[in-house]
Amino acid sequence: QTYYWRVDEVNAAPDNTIFRGPVWSFTAEPLAYPVEDIVATASGSDAGTDPMNTVNGSGLDADDLHSIDSADMWSDTGDGVEPVWIQYEFDKIYKLHELWVWNYNVMFEAVLGFGAKDVTIEYSTDGAEWTALGDYELAKGTAKAGYAHNTTVDLEGIAAQYVRLTVND
Repeated sequence: QTYYWRVDEVNAAPDNTIFRGPVWSFTAEPLAYPVEDIVATASGSDAGTDPMNTVNGSGLDADDLHSIDSADMWSDTGDGVEPVWIQYEFDKIYKLHELWVWNYNVMFEAVLGFGAKDVTIEYSTDGAEWTALGDYELAKGTAKAGYAHNTTVDLEGIAAQYVRLTVND
């Protein structure tokens, strides 16, 4: 958004002459904006799901509310392959603000509990050397259509080209 202002000088009576000052302006950027062109990869995927669904808007409406259709999500039950992880790669290094999480959200999620609960988040500038941001607990999906993200992870302004979530539970 661009802001404009001007300071005018106004003489005292009787003439009250106005001397208009120059117009100044500055443009403010938003605190944060969504990163685009993210590549999501994972340790695996259950049939009919894809890690790219977590970044391509799949299942989200115009108000960023999520569906309950499993084909709109990513899941990986692991099938004995540990650990289960999902990784995001950006086109360059960004200073990251926050991560919004819509957890797994099928109709029976409250009973099934397939969503990720405890995760370790790591980040990297090169995909080889990783730094732990910390361990986080992700809120469950609501098992209802129209689900708004219910976990926000503060990324503390880290500089990264890669972010990986390893599912511990």
